[in-house]
Amino acid sequence: MNIISNLPSQNNQIRRILLIRRKALGDCLVTLPAVRELFKAYPQAEIDLIIDGPFAKLIALLVPEVRVLPWSKGSGNAVAELQWYCKLWNSRYDLVIDWLGNPRTALWTAATGASLRVGYDLPRRNWAYNVIVPRNQDSITALRGFAGEAFLDPLRALGLKPLPWNPDSVVSQNLKVPEEMLSTSYLQWRNKWEQQNSGSHVALMMSATWPAKAWPNRHIIRLVQELLEMGELPLFVPGPGDEKMEMILRQELPDSTFAPNTNLLELADLLSRCAAFAGTDCGGRHLATTLGLPTVTVFGPTDPEGWNPSTPRHVSVRRDLDCLGCNLKICPLPDHPCLEKLSATEVLAGLNRVLNNTLRENT
Repeated sequence: MNIISNLPSQNNQIRRILLIRRKALGDCLVTLPAVRELFKAYPQAEIDLIIDGPFAKLIALLVPEVRVLPWSKGSGNAVAELQWYCKLWNSRYDLVIDWLGNPRTALWTAATGASLRVGYDLPRRNWAYNVIVPRNQDSITALRGFAGEAFLDPLRALGLKPLPWNPDSVVSQNLKVPEEMLSTSYLQWRNKWEQQNSGSHVALMMSATWPAKAWPNRHIIRLVQELLEMGELPLFVPGPGDEKMEMILRQELPDSTFAPNTNLLELADLLSRCAAFAGTDCGGRHLATTLGLPTVTVFGPTDPEGWNPSTPRHVSVRRDLDCLGCNLKICPLPDHPCLEKLSATEVLAGLNRVLNNTLRENT
């Protein structure tokens, strides 16, 4: 790690900062404590944050201290691409941190001409940086530690001393999404839902962007049944690509409550009205954590040590298998043991733990 030992004395020279955090909602949200630490370290600086377009409005609400620059791949128009690189150069950034480190973002970093360009030690990309940070990897799939800590490492390489990452540092207390940013159809559904269902709700979000992350429908159905038997109010929240799962669950659980399709701002508003979250390792789970909800997460191919904050408010449920955290998109084993054998009862036990812990906190 190249540490700039005399940087604190140069803080006043850092006037413009660019942060690059593209792709994956969960990664973007886990990066927010590092963004806030930079705002505190350089209060006089203007900070720009490049985020994929679909996440931009949400991230702008969560970190109003910075200017969010939405980016979309577009049609590959050469003129637009050239204009983008000219914008990066003309912005005259003093400091750039590339938290993604793919070939495109490495080029962006180099194109700024910033005097401090921070990035991870990745083959064929580290040429773009003059402050190089070791990556949080022991192998292609294995993480050495929690991802949030890895996003703080570039700050440490600059000589800053952020506190260790913790769930409270990511929480955006009392986030209120302005109603004018919500659709009329969602507001109508929300108002009707709140009138008909008084009490605290457990949001269930079982989205699986990878086939290997999918928890079997029979376990989800059983979890809903057990929650109802306990007197809890489960709310199934579908995500993109969940149409087939939702259709099956609606057939098997006709009396259960299902949220409509939501955009990210509506999802944030909906989760903020729930008492807890249970689901897969998906972007919605990271958003629930950001909103301060206790969470229970079903883990299979992703690493719970790398992606779940280890506190009583955030419980990971998993099987003790050698292949846990393989990071494979498709399970090569015929019985997919990490999730097929993870029962609803085990997830319910995790929910009871976080709900009881929340009850103790509030008494």
